Amino acid sequence: MSDYSYVADRARQAFSSVARLEGEFARDPGNFSLQINLTSAKRMAEKIRHDLMRTAAMNGVEVCRYRLIPRFSDGYALAAVAKSLLTYQGLFSQIYDVFKSGKKERARLGLEAIEESQLDFGYSFSGSLGVVLLAKGERDILSMGKLDAPIDALYQVLDVSSTDDVRDIAQSMGNAVVKRVYDWSSTNAESGFATDVKWQRSDGKLKGQVVEQERLQDIAKIIDAASDVRERHLDVHGTLVGIDTVTRVFHFVVSNGADYRGRLSNEFGSDGNIVVPRIYKAKITEYKSYKFATEKIEARYVLDFLRSSDIGPTQTI
Repeated sequence: MSDYSYVADRARQAFSSVARLEGEFARDPGNFSLQINLTSAKRMAEKIRHDLMRTAAMNGVEVCRYRLIPRFSDGYALAAVAKSLLTYQGLFSQIYDVFKSGKKERARLGLEAIEESQLDFGYSFSGSLGVVLLAKGERDILSMGKLDAPIDALYQVLDVSSTDDVRDIAQSMGNAVVKRVYDWSSTNAESGFATDVKWQRSDGKLKGQVVEQERLQDIAKIIDAASDVRERHLDVHGTLVGIDTVTRVFHFVVSNGADYRGRLSNEFGSDGNIVVPRIYKAKITEYKSYKFATEKIEARYVLDFLRSSDIGPTQTI
């Protein structure tokens, strides 16, 4: 690993020299000496980059080239760049955690998953804004790496074209991964970035693609429109506090503190005159809607049937 650290440090220095000389040459484009030095520095940086790739493969290190391409200007707001990288780290770690410990309902990570999927800064390179990120992987005797499946899955979850696709990803990889995809895509879309993310795995395989800003915007919109609705039928015993058969709304309170407000179903019925307030046995359908983009849960209730209890009437509807 010491050889790898040495080559990585050389790469940082080499690409830093290229960036410095590019800046000087931009200010003095007629300087022939600077042009020669810049050409030489680029050649050296490229040679060291190849050395780094080879050494990374020998040490089981996975290499990610992460590039932001601005659509509207050449500027890079620090907050936008930092948020892009942080949300990408969150997405990658959340996907890794699926393979390590199973899918999650909420976008939360344990310390072990964070540490094992951590992306370290390697060096920056010219051409829009690009950085090389490094992740320590491990390969078994069959050359299977612990980060192979997460890297493959990373590109699969970006292949979203409908709300059904979103629900399929949530079913297979968990709601948390969908939330992380939304965070990353919306962050870059709002900042006006296209992204060019390529992984060179330590087994020599190259994975990656450019995701245009419009496509990132589409992904965010699709996820924002998607929700998962779950239906549950409840048999409860409590007090009918209020009901209006004209506006078709009700209010029902259970003795343990549960409070249900909602609408009457189209097939609503009862076993006699409805009296309020009065104790009833009620059949209520609960619809819980989970918004993937915000992780918010909204519940609505529909009253299907009322069966009178033994308590006497107070007010007849």
